[in-house]
Amino acid sequence: MNGFNYSGSNMVFVVGCPRSGTTYLQKLLASHPRVLTGQESDLFDMYIGPLTRIWKRELQAPSDGRGGVGLGCYLSEEEFIKAVKGFLMELLKPMISNLQPNEIFLEKTPSHAFFIEEILELLPEARFIHILRDVRDVVASLLAASRSWGKGWAPRDAKQAARLWLRHVEAVEKTKAKVPVGQFFEVRYEMLWETPNEVLKELSDFMGMEWPDQDIAEAIRMNSFEAAKRGVGTLIPKGGEFGKRTGPVVNDPPDFMRKGVPGGSRRDLNLVEKFLVWRVTRKTVGRIGYSWNFSLL
Repeated sequence: MNGFNYSGSNMVFVVGCPRSGTTYLQKLLASHPRVLTGQESDLFDMYIGPLTRIWKRELQAPSDGRGGVGLGCYLSEEEFIKAVKGFLMELLKPMISNLQPNEIFLEKTPSHAFFIEEILELLPEARFIHILRDVRDVVASLLAASRSWGKGWAPRDAKQAARLWLRHVEAVEKTKAKVPVGQFFEVRYEMLWETPNEVLKELSDFMGMEWPDQDIAEAIRMNSFEAAKRGVGTLIPKGGEFGKRTGPVVNDPPDFMRKGVPGGSRRDLNLVEKFLVWRVTRKTVGRIGYSWNFSLL
C-alpha cells in the first residue's frame, strides 16, 4: 500500500440492488484462497462519497456575492483530494494492509452502485462486479425481508421496492461506460444460478486468478442455498468494534437466504404488485433485456 499513490488495483467492488444476490456472489468468490473479504463497509456511500460530493457542490454553487463558502476558501482542489485520500487510506488499512501481492480484497456494499465515479477518482484501478437480477424477484425478496429481519430498512410495498431496484440499476447504467475497459463485469443472477461454473470461471479470469474447475465446483457445493440456510459455507469475517461486540464472523438471520430460484416472484407477488413493478420499471427492464411475458405472470 503506497499511500497517496495507491490505485486500488487489488480491490474489487461488488455492487447491485440489495437482494440481487450480492451476498451469494461474495461467498462464492471468497471461497478462492486468494480472495479476502468482509462485512459491508459503507465506505463510499456513507463516508468518502458524500465528502467529495459536498466539495463539488460547494464549488459549483451559484455565488451569493461573497465569492464562495466552505472548505474551498481554505484548500485547493489538490489539497482537498490529498486530505480525502489520506482519510481513505486510513480507513482502508484493515482491508488491504496485509494483502499479499497476489491477493485481492473483495468489498461488497450494494449501494456503492451510486458512487462508482467517486471510487474511480480515488482508486482509478479498482474493479467492479455488478450483479443484476430480475426486478420481480428482487421486489419479492425485499418485501419478504421487510416482514422479518429487514424490517428496519427494506421497502414495505411493491412500488417502493421497484423504485429501489430502479435507482441502483440506473446508477450503474449511467456510470459503467466511464469505467476503464477491463475493470467492469456484469453478472446476471439468473446465469449465476443456471451455469455457476461458467460464470465463476469468467469472473476468476476477470479478477486475474487461476481457479481450477474442481475448486469452483467445491465452492458452489459448499455455498448452496441449502448449506446457507443451515449456516454453513464460506464465512464472512467481521472485525473492528462490531467484531468485539458480536463476534468475528457475520451471522446471517434465519430468513436471510430465501428460495434463490429465479422466477419465484410469479408465486410471491400478487397481480397488483406485479402491475406496479411493471409500471415503475418497464422502460429500464426492456432496455436491459428482461422479458415481460404477461402470460407467465
